[in-house]
Amino acid sequence: MITLYQFNSCPFCWKVKAFLNYTKIPYNLVEVTPFGMKELDFTDHKKVPVLKDDAEIVVESSAIVRYLNDNYAHLLPTPQDDEWQAWVDNTLVHYLPPLIHPNIGKSFQNLGLVMTSSKDGAVKRFFVRLVGAMVMPRVANKMKLKHSIQNPEAEFQTALAHWVDNGLAGKDFYAGEQPGLVDTSVFGVLRSAQGMGILEAAATSNPTFGRWYAACRSMMDA
Repeated sequence: MITLYQFNSCPFCWKVKAFLNYTKIPYNLVEVTPFGMKELDFTDHKKVPVLKDDAEIVVESSAIVRYLNDNYAHLLPTPQDDEWQAWVDNTLVHYLPPLIHPNIGKSFQNLGLVMTSSKDGAVKRFFVRLVGAMVMPRVANKMKLKHSIQNPEAEFQTALAHWVDNGLAGKDFYAGEQPGLVDTSVFGVLRSAQGMGILEAAATSNPTFGRWYAACRSMMDA
């Protein structure tokens, strides 16, 4: 049985979950404790996502999705898949931290949305949420500087327009009439921001994106 070790707030974890959900591959889900990561004692790799398939351990979201597709789903690739997967991992995902964690107050609020699935006690959840809200805005600011992000909101909208114009390019999905590998990856990283107003605003300003996202959510959400 496949087990995915994750943070519910992690866009790369959602990238894997979107693929698993869409392809209907059965899996168990384990929420990893941020402090200590005791759930990952079986591996030296202390970053999520981590996938365990019996004795096989696979790390890094793109490698996990490739492993799952090669061994279970067998979705047909397209010639530009690698290019778009690189765009997801190296461009699109970097806009999310500055949008989700612009300051301590907003970070604390948004972390409350993604921690609702945690089975930890209320006191521990509050502590993790508070520490996360203090740390993540600094992480987000470093990411802005590293990737030369000047205006996260405007640049995020530009990135989504690029996806609509050049990825979807008039089709229902990147892969055509049905979603493919790239659709699951783009949707997955974006799904990590669900309910925070970011995607809702994007869907209002870009209705084509909104229709694609809603269609994907109906097939890929947990």
